[in-house]
Amino acid sequence: MKKLFYVMPLATIAATILLASAVAATSQQDKDKMSQGMMDMSAMMNEPHHQLAMAYKENMVNFAKALRQATTDTNTVNAPFARDAVAEMKRSFDQMQEHQQDHMKTMDDKMKAMDEKMKTNMAGMMKQMEAQTGAIKEDLAALDKEVQTSAPDSKRISSYVDDILKNCDSMSKMRGDMMQHKMDEPKDHKMN
Repeated sequence: MKKLFYVMPLATIAATILLASAVAATSQQDKDKMSQGMMDMSAMMNEPHHQLAMAYKENMVNFAKALRQATTDTNTVNAPFARDAVAEMKRSFDQMQEHQQDHMKTMDDKMKAMDEKMKTNMAGMMKQMEAQTGAIKEDLAALDKEVQTSAPDSKRISSYVDDILKNCDSMSKMRGDMMQHKMDEPKDHKMN
């Protein structure tokens, strides 16, 4: 009877150790996946074309903000200033697009290695980004047309600039969401 008395607690301890080991192994696998995902995302975000694309986007945003500030609370627009600002916004936008395309070419192999869930999320985000990029392109064309007139309308300019800034902000938030999704991915994996 004493033997059985000792066997039960030992069996319970052994089961607890095995269970703890299994949980630790699963936890380590999740950490490894998260670490790998972060490295993949980090590599994606640190790729030179991506960094240049983001720098050009920020340049476009800075000129848009300068143009908005110059046209706020005024009826008259300094046309040469507005034309120069829009020209720089267009140049930055073109460069941003060029580097985004080059970035996507470099990321093709890495995207092939992604799991299906991540590919689906990336495809959705890419579609969203294309829509935002298209909207910015349209607003830039309309803005350029407006500043080329003999008397540019400050309210129209502000409206186009606001739309451009909103789309740029959405692009930045999407990038943040993508990073957050990648960080949350192992947690989702545990639930399944």
